[in-house]
Amino acid sequence: MALFARLLYPMNMTISESADVIVVGSGVAGLTAARRLGEQGLHVLVLEARGRIGGRLWTERSLSGVPVELGAEFVHGRPREIFDANGAAKLETCEFKGTKWVQDGELRRCGDCFAPTMRVLNQMNSSGPDRSVAAFLDDYCGDQDEAKLWGLEYVEGFHGALAERISVHSLARARKAEQAMDGNRSFRLVGGYETLLRVMVEALPRDLVNVRLDTCVKTVRWAKHDVRVEAQAESGAVEFRAPRVVVTVPLGVLQASPGAAGAISFEPALEEKASALKLLYMGQTIRVSLVFRERWWEQLAVGTREAGALREMSMVYSHQEWFPTWWTGAASAPLLTGWAASRRGERLTGRPGLFIRDKALDSLTAIFGVERETLEAMLQSWHVHDWQSDPFARGSYSYVGVGGEAAQSELAQCVDETLFFAGEATNSEGHHGTVHGAIATGERAASEVLGNVR
Repeated sequence: MALFARLLYPMNMTISESADVIVVGSGVAGLTAARRLGEQGLHVLVLEARGRIGGRLWTERSLSGVPVELGAEFVHGRPREIFDANGAAKLETCEFKGTKWVQDGELRRCGDCFAPTMRVLNQMNSSGPDRSVAAFLDDYCGDQDEAKLWGLEYVEGFHGALAERISVHSLARARKAEQAMDGNRSFRLVGGYETLLRVMVEALPRDLVNVRLDTCVKTVRWAKHDVRVEAQAESGAVEFRAPRVVVTVPLGVLQASPGAAGAISFEPALEEKASALKLLYMGQTIRVSLVFRERWWEQLAVGTREAGALREMSMVYSHQEWFPTWWTGAASAPLLTGWAASRRGERLTGRPGLFIRDKALDSLTAIFGVERETLEAMLQSWHVHDWQSDPFARGSYSYVGVGGEAAQSELAQCVDETLFFAGEATNSEGHHGTVHGAIATGERAASEVLGNVR
């Protein structure tokens, strides 16, 4: 992103550099930690493997100028980290509203069609032994096959998780956290999440925080208050030194096998994190955004309803094989985004982009009854990014496995007052998998570093 270039080190530097704190990763957790530390007078060096900042936030522009998110899109509830911080007055938001529809043999207005499912899911709590959502649904649904089916669709779709793996206790904690901040409401940043990144970059103390892009960390060699970070830059191998490091890379990168693309080796190894890393998982999701010449669904007649019944449509749910869930773009944008998670996401991962686009169009044809050729003729552009195959992400966002109630806290704990950890997978307050949850961990890690320095 050219607008951030003024903050970057020149890429021809290959000599070793030192800082008070090194931050690995320039997602929102890393940027938050860097800002907080810089504001307290520490020299901070942010190392980012990609050629852009933002991590799993990535806003593209379509040919018609419509902002298209390749990663996170929604703000869930009204978290202070976004609405009250980071110069939020500069951020224009809009609430995601509209009618919900379901395709389960026929396309119909949803209303309270998920009420039976939600009554079952509301029975989840953190008492008693932990178990998987699949086991929970087996016990509570009985002969309510439809409630169980939609329960599986909801949990696997929203969390990108395998139902037989994800923890009921973790979901109960997440639902409680959501309720405390209007979690039933969703918002968008009108200009896309890149507007939040712009605000965060502008807030970095220029004379104390430096960001190096295209600098892939390979090895972190550490002893107490003495860390050498070895990385590969465009100019060749480089080394950086600091008494403390904040690691903010995604969970999937921490779990990657030594020698794999994007993997980071720690020497000595992080034996303290081994148990936590086995109980946390990265969700598998593929999202595809299709930009059309017009909002063609607004002209459709649905059942006995006249044309225009879908004019206020926000989401449509189905049991489609490839992309069962779709939502509309903001305002008048002729944009539909398809969502494939968990098993569906795994089946699409690694596939060519054209294959994903074609399956998305097939799903729309099945849901809305519009000829495939008609949709193709109206398609202006399509956008997709395979986060699972991305070596610097290795998944979409984290979830907790059965028995992993303490895993996020364990992953977050600093090691020997030297290695500190942030990122959405270290959020133990029920906000993992969210942008605001990641920001909160950056604030927490920075406070830990400052408490250690002083």
